[in-house]
Amino acid sequence: MAFPSEGRMLLIACVVAGGLAVPLHPIATPVAAAVGGILGLLGLRVWHWSGLPRLLTSQGSRGASRLMALALWWGVGLVLGLVLLLVLRTVIEPRVPSIGARIAAAGELPVWRRALIIYVAAVGEEVVFRLLLLSLIAGLIAQIIKAWGGATSARAIWCANVLAALLFASAHLPPWAGTGHLGIGLVLSVIALNAAAGLVLGYAFVTRGIVVAMWAHAGGDCAIQLLGPLIK
Repeated sequence: MAFPSEGRMLLIACVVAGGLAVPLHPIATPVAAAVGGILGLLGLRVWHWSGLPRLLTSQGSRGASRLMALALWWGVGLVLGLVLLLVLRTVIEPRVPSIGARIAAAGELPVWRRALIIYVAAVGEEVVFRLLLLSLIAGLIAQIIKAWGGATSARAIWCANVLAALLFASAHLPPWAGTGHLGIGLVLSVIALNAAAGLVLGYAFVTRGIVVAMWAHAGGDCAIQLLGPLIK
């Protein structure tokens, strides 16, 4: 299957993200880069099979309008990240004080390292949870609905978005284990916050494309990684 230029650029972004996801090493770095590229290629193929809207960028827009669309969705992600940060600081942190230490630890990293973390997370997590998993789930649900004689593709898409968002949220639980005991309240809070973000990112992916979803994800992570340590 041949990919347009946007698809090739996406694969390059996946390779770079994979390589940056591990410390520089003569063996681990190229292996991680290859894994990133394979995940990107697999995601594109699954997305193509799923029947989801054929969007890699912002509805085929070009030039200044394309940049404006990406900037707008980055801003949407930033606002979403700030809301999540506000909930963390005002609702969850008073009950789990170690969360503040976790956020402060991010502020001790150089800005360039935090920028790399944002890039790797935005590209890697969107490829795995949106391009690959959401597409796979949507395609499978669509096949089941079709086998039962239904034709509601929108239902398949939004069921897939909910399931992918829950998987995305659950994947964020292990890092929180370092904050202390994962009580039911903290678990539900982490899942609810990240699932809400996942639903927005899934909507961006389905309606505007994977690149827009990545920019929105980057905006949210900018709020957490760059602004979070500054907000007490």
